[in-house]
Amino acid sequence: MGNLFDNEEIRYGCGYPSLVRFFEGSGSKPLVVFTPGWAHLGRITYGFPGSDEKNFLAYWITKKGYPFLAVSYPIDHPVYDTVHPEFSLTDWGNMTAEIASVYISEYGLGNEIIGISWSASGQVIRPFNVACGSLGLEVLFHLGIEATPAITVPADRTVGMKKTGKNMISLEDSHYGLFWKEIEEENRLNGEEIISEDDYMKYFVGDIPVGLMGTYERFEDGKFKIDAEKSTEDKGFFNFSEYPLVPVIYGDSALAPYHPIVNRSTWAFLVTRKIYHDYFVKRKAGGFRVTEGKLKEFVRCIDGIPDRLSENVPGNHFLLVGKKGAQRVSDLLEKFDREVVRIKGEISNILS
Repeated sequence: MGNLFDNEEIRYGCGYPSLVRFFEGSGSKPLVVFTPGWAHLGRITYGFPGSDEKNFLAYWITKKGYPFLAVSYPIDHPVYDTVHPEFSLTDWGNMTAEIASVYISEYGLGNEIIGISWSASGQVIRPFNVACGSLGLEVLFHLGIEATPAITVPADRTVGMKKTGKNMISLEDSHYGLFWKEIEEENRLNGEEIISEDDYMKYFVGDIPVGLMGTYERFEDGKFKIDAEKSTEDKGFFNFSEYPLVPVIYGDSALAPYHPIVNRSTWAFLVTRKIYHDYFVKRKAGGFRVTEGKLKEFVRCIDGIPDRLSENVPGNHFLLVGKKGAQRVSDLLEKFDREVVRIKGEISNILS
């Protein structure tokens, strides 16, 4: 417990430990729940002792009135007493939803949630949405910041990752160097040192469970194994109706070209299929009569949604860090909150 900062806690969800920090909002806005990406703690949204809170996302989101909950998954880091190499995407979604539900109960919040996934935590968007639904919580939408969905990750994204003696996966050789270059770039873009290299390595990063890598590898019965069937089921990429609407934010830095290239189109595919299966097909099964005019109107609406639910902003994979990026992301969260309401209303009107 000595490794925790003030106001941090270790909470358990579905039997797994999570480093969490809650920030109260004002009014009756939905709870915003953040999940971090590969190798990172949720501290990437609120910093560390001595850092400027204005350089981090939690400050700007709560300033807009939203309560904010950063929920970390269990990595190999001193804040945790145990490691959990068997931890899966389904475990991640269940754990995060259960912890969010507890905070909603403790603080008397409403049952509406807005999710934020950064980087590899895009993989938890679907299982988190499913788990929230089973607990009576409604995910209004889930913002993806440079977020990767639960697809099989291209081989170039995992080169250099290594298994550790604790049966976890280390990204130290494969990704830490790039991560630090990106933070240095954000430091320059913001005109100040937001995080030093020593503080970054000490407070933010650690080894991850293999099931979060995006490959077919799992850890079961005390050993690593390849199981494409179980991994595909855990990912659930093609379970389109189980996704919420997903607006996306991606950067423009040549240091991190992957997400600017693939994010918008990948999530546009998923959102389009979600709307087709979860809105159109269900309404048609309920008696909605598809006329030529209604079809054209619906197609026009769908064609415009990728533009309405995506934003390209200055910065790299760490664009949420630093005053400029953190404030910009919070502004976009508020914008997408309004836009999703409009989109749902338009779809409802067309299909009525």
